[in-house]
Amino acid sequence: MALTLENLLGRVGDLDSHESIPVPRYGQIFGQVGERFIKENKELWDAAERVTQFRPEDHITVDRADDAEINQKNVWELKGQCAPGAIDMDRRIAVMDEMGIKRQLIFPMMGIFAWITALGGNQNWMPKCSREQMALGKQAIDAYNKWAGMRTKKSDRMRMVGMILSGDPEMTPALLVKKAEELIDTGVKAVLISSGTAPAGLSPSDAKLDPFYATLARSNVALVFHPPSGLGFRSNNVWEAALVNPRYASVMNMHIAEENFLGILVLGGVFERHPTLRVGFVETGADWIGPLVERMDHNFEHKWPGKNLAMRPSEYVVRNVRVSTMSDEAMEIWLSRYPQLVDVFCYSSDFPHVEGGQWSLRNVYERIAPLGEEIVEKFFVTNAELVLPPA
Repeated sequence: MALTLENLLGRVGDLDSHESIPVPRYGQIFGQVGERFIKENKELWDAAERVTQFRPEDHITVDRADDAEINQKNVWELKGQCAPGAIDMDRRIAVMDEMGIKRQLIFPMMGIFAWITALGGNQNWMPKCSREQMALGKQAIDAYNKWAGMRTKKSDRMRMVGMILSGDPEMTPALLVKKAEELIDTGVKAVLISSGTAPAGLSPSDAKLDPFYATLARSNVALVFHPPSGLGFRSNNVWEAALVNPRYASVMNMHIAEENFLGILVLGGVFERHPTLRVGFVETGADWIGPLVERMDHNFEHKWPGKNLAMRPSEYVVRNVRVSTMSDEAMEIWLSRYPQLVDVFCYSSDFPHVEGGQWSLRNVYERIAPLGEEIVEKFFVTNAELVLPPA
């Protein structure tokens, strides 16, 4: 029997989606810290309104009811806060059922605002933050993390992503482990860290970070990267300004911090020391992974760097790493060009963000299907299981 789109429904792994809770509800959802985060960041919300003025569905400062009917047209065509299940996470499972999604990574919006605030703001369109706002940003991350763990415990299918500000100047390897353990205890099954700043001030392959990686691996918790993970890698704001145009940034530089981080993990032997560590790179584009693997394998064959590795770099990537594609990327070309990486590329919807496009599952399936049933099954179902393992 041919592997049709209908055969995939209910089995698809989705590596990228978001909550889109309106700012006015932060107090209700995230408690007193959420309420303070609203009141003490008025310039941030004004800036958000200016950025989204041409896309009313993204007006996060406007409260609205999550009451759109859950049907095929709405789950694939409505975007932002207008989409069903974008705000009310109690409706998300029904939305996933309608989309044919089995499990889904759900990245934050409130947490992302808190992350950038904790880093000082002044990134792209966000205003520069005071020390008091930065401290509040860290507290807001903690509040979000508690909520994310609670939501994940309610359903194994909804994997809310926890956050660790790994590049914070006060971070240490021991504190990284402590925060990872706390997140895991809350129920979180995927942890976002920074790729743009060194974890605890160390190289990602430093042996001092091994207890952190071991904590995640032992608990089957995925280490993931998603914008704004890469903030800080381009320290000059002239480079950061490129991110004002997401399409330009995704082509030119959105992946640079992630590519650098992964190269160090592989060639520094992290996956050799932690063979069960699960790593996902999400919404950073996927055009970079093939060329990176080619360069690493070439260097390995010429005995530098990574000359002491037991396997080829590409083999570690296939075993330990997954990369999500964006709906308008040429994934069918890459799957043909890099047959050694057919286990690495994964589907993502980016629900409910506009960038995910409309009817992405159907459209991407039609592009991938000519490559054969084995690749279709891997791309939509089995590859994602590394980052979204069964409980």
